[in-house]
Amino acid sequence: MTPDQVLTTVVALLSGAGDPAFDALRNGGHDDRYPVAIENCPRPLGALEVEGKTVICGRISVPENHEADNGQTIPLAFAVLKARSEAPATDPVIYLHGGPGGYTVQDIPFNARVFDFVRDRRDVIIFDQRASGISDKTIACYNEFSKDFMQFVKPDDEDKIFEPGQPLARCIAETAESGVDLSLYNTTQSAKDVRAIMDALGYPEYNAFGISYGTKLGQELLRAAPEGLRSLVIDSIARVDNASYDSNGVPPDQALGWVVDYCAADEACAKAFPDLEATIAAVGKRLGEEPPLKVAGQEVGPEFIDSLLELSNRTAAPFTMYLPQVLTELARGETATADKLLTGGLNPDASPAALMARFGARLNDADRTVAEVALMQADQMRSLQAATAKLLSSLSDEVSATGSADTEQLFDDQLSAVAQGMEADDLLAMLQDYVLFIGQQPDREAIERFVTLHVPEAERPRILGLVAAMTDEDVAAFYERARIDSAKFTSNTRMMFSLGIIACQEDFPFNSREGFDKVSAQYRFPVIDVGVREDTMPLYGFCDLFDKHPREGYHDPVSSELPVLAMAGTKDTQTNPDAAEMVVRTLPQGQAVLFPEAGHAVIQFSQCARDIAAAFLEHPEAPVNAACTDKLKPKFYVPPPAK
Repeated sequence: MTPDQVLTTVVALLSGAGDPAFDALRNGGHDDRYPVAIENCPRPLGALEVEGKTVICGRISVPENHEADNGQTIPLAFAVLKARSEAPATDPVIYLHGGPGGYTVQDIPFNARVFDFVRDRRDVIIFDQRASGISDKTIACYNEFSKDFMQFVKPDDEDKIFEPGQPLARCIAETAESGVDLSLYNTTQSAKDVRAIMDALGYPEYNAFGISYGTKLGQELLRAAPEGLRSLVIDSIARVDNASYDSNGVPPDQALGWVVDYCAADEACAKAFPDLEATIAAVGKRLGEEPPLKVAGQEVGPEFIDSLLELSNRTAAPFTMYLPQVLTELARGETATADKLLTGGLNPDASPAALMARFGARLNDADRTVAEVALMQADQMRSLQAATAKLLSSLSDEVSATGSADTEQLFDDQLSAVAQGMEADDLLAMLQDYVLFIGQQPDREAIERFVTLHVPEAERPRILGLVAAMTDEDVAAFYERARIDSAKFTSNTRMMFSLGIIACQEDFPFNSREGFDKVSAQYRFPVIDVGVREDTMPLYGFCDLFDKHPREGYHDPVSSELPVLAMAGTKDTQTNPDAAEMVVRTLPQGQAVLFPEAGHAVIQFSQCARDIAAAFLEHPEAPVNAACTDKLKPKFYVPPPAK
């Protein structure tokens, strides 16, 4: 964040002037078939975002069934993040999020950071897929959310959440009773939504970037709606022709295999840990014995290896380098290195003092002083940037370029302040009724009844006065805020519900318990089966509750002449590290790149990955230069010889 960026952002916020490039969207969009309605963006936006100038949000109405004329429509939430260039490329990037059932629009700052490297040249479009995020209007189970709100926020027993009679099962029943045709909530219809979105936003040619389940959507986009698609990046790949749930154990099995193989190829590691594969088998045996081992104060069992791999999958900090030592100690019943690794004791210290202690000895006194001052100033600049970002975000939250809802913001602030002083039971009752606002038409009298019922008498006149002062836009903004707040509170549970709607219908019986057993019998490291099986089996029971709607040919490999970049990471425990090489076998213009030390969502782990993706987007027909991946290979910790 530079001073010029801060100055430009503040001026844009204070001026309230919108970007004329967004005028067509404010007037209904570029395609009458898919009308656009602009809405206030969910807050926070991010430090350098200015609503109406760098970002605009809304909903696009698309057909529930793209094969039917004049049928029902679905309002899909979207945001356009404008490119920073004064002469941007005309082909933007649309992000296909994971899940199924993930979300993007309610967390604009995170997605803006992930795709920041794209915005140097291109607009970025994010949207919540049908049945996902805040695009779930047609399938959300509002009554169940209200009746059992806390079970959706934080279930008492997450292992039982999929069972009959539990919240997710009751959601299925309520949605079915509403008359929604759940068979239309599938990947093929979502692929056609993508083309409709780009037409509505005025982009005849575009690129798509899918991560996780979004790669499956990307593959279907190649097959079912390729019109206008210039190129596709698929990162952390779920192949349409692979039984993803039956093979849930294959990614951690392959990730552990990469640790063993990298160690074997490293002379020092191979010497220190000569038979790591046998050591892993010994670890599995020891973790199943009594007394149980304790790591970081918690008892662990055979599932601990799978948990270790999942932690590695989620962190870009050094992790793999210590795993051979961790595993060797565990096999002996020791946990010293595991304790340090899990509690952050092995994380590199990047403080000025630590860096000077590491490198300062080679400097003379004058150079050492200069280096110390430079490092301390860098540390201060980092703190100043964080403080400035908070100030800009706060200012942005108070200003909306799409029909300001200042009174609604004040109402929400005051209502939140009242809620903080409420007893737990009263707060829960208030939240249960708050959830009922989602899915309803804006109604001022309903808000007044809500305030009268739940706000203490001493505060009630002041809060009711704010309701009376609200404009129609304020009332609508309150209803939308209730929807977004509820989505945030219940995001994990709702994501599982949306996953079930899509995956259980189209991926079963392609996946089955028998298929899981068949795949698990072939693991290179059988010890990982315990944790994976425990996590996966409940999904099969949940999917038993759904009617199945498999589509002929959907699970066939996709063939296309369009340029595709397939990216995979060796630490990924959610999608197969070998999927990149596998998927391009039927894509003549496909290129596969494997990234050492990258977990799920490869582009979040290295500049190398982002640079390769950016280069591909510029010239998708050209071979990518993947030489930087060699520098990513892990370097292993080898303990010093015993004295």
